[in-house]
Amino acid sequence: MARTAIPGNSLTGAYAARATPTTLDKPNGHSYGPVDGNKLILLFHLSAATAADTITLKAGVNPPAMRSGIGDLVYTCAGGAAEIVIGPIENARFKQSDGKFWIDLAGATIAGTVEAYVHS
Repeated sequence: MARTAIPGNSLTGAYAARATPTTLDKPNGHSYGPVDGNKLILLFHLSAATAADTITLKAGVNPPAMRSGIGDLVYTCAGGAAEIVIGPIENARFKQSDGKFWIDLAGATIAGTVEAYVHS
């Protein structure tokens, strides 16, 4: 599956223009990275969701994710529009072998956008 990349917004302490949020790609999922350190935050703007739709941050592989055995992190939607913040995201649990992070989406009506913020 070719995951849709999410562009990053750098939190450096100086002003920077915000990248355009990425439209959610339910069939393919998303990826972000690579990034070092536990410095990644994902912001989801859900315009629609049915109760039980999910956002899943996939567990990484060991190495580098030595805590991958804890498993995926799954957010279950309550239904309707919502703003969801996930982070900071732990490298030791979620980093894939290529240094990226993977996000899957599932459900009947989940729609909206996603943004990534990284502290450098």
